[in-house]
Amino acid sequence: MRWILVALLMSCALVAQAEEVWRWVDENGVVHFSDRPRPGAERVELNRPQTYTPPPLPARQETASPAPSEPDAAPAYTGVRVVSPAAGETLWNIAGELTVQVEVQPGLAPGHQLRVSLDGQRVETPPGATQFTVSPVFRGEHRLSVAVVDENGRELVSSEPVTFYVHQASLQNPNRPR
Repeated sequence: MRWILVALLMSCALVAQAEEVWRWVDENGVVHFSDRPRPGAERVELNRPQTYTPPPLPARQETASPAPSEPDAAPAYTGVRVVSPAAGETLWNIAGELTVQVEVQPGLAPGHQLRVSLDGQRVETPPGATQFTVSPVFRGEHRLSVAVVDENGRELVSSEPVTFYVHQASLQNPNRPR
């Protein structure tokens, strides 16, 4: 059965390539097609295959200055660091709100932004801001790191993680000597 299907497809392919097609009906009433004429066969006119030619593309205009998203147009950052809180600093009674200040050298380029991680979790920050507030930050030891990313989210430069401590006074544990 499979070889019949293959033979039929091959014959269709040959007919599709033929420039002339002839049709005839045999004594049993079966219609046949061929690329060779036979006595009593009539020529079949085939339409040309439908084709499409797209219009030409408009000429590409070159820009005078490269776009900032191109890799070679990105500024070469010399560094990024967390200024506040300082490494090893203990913060007292911040009520869950941590003010963070970041320094980027030579400065944050348009389209680039900071990716901030607190204790391994990404923190949302305002676009383009180098000083912002993170909340909630509870008492205990924390690690903060910052990276500069481009429009595609590709990391360009990152800071060393800063470890700091938050102390929150409590009425249950007053700071009084015994």
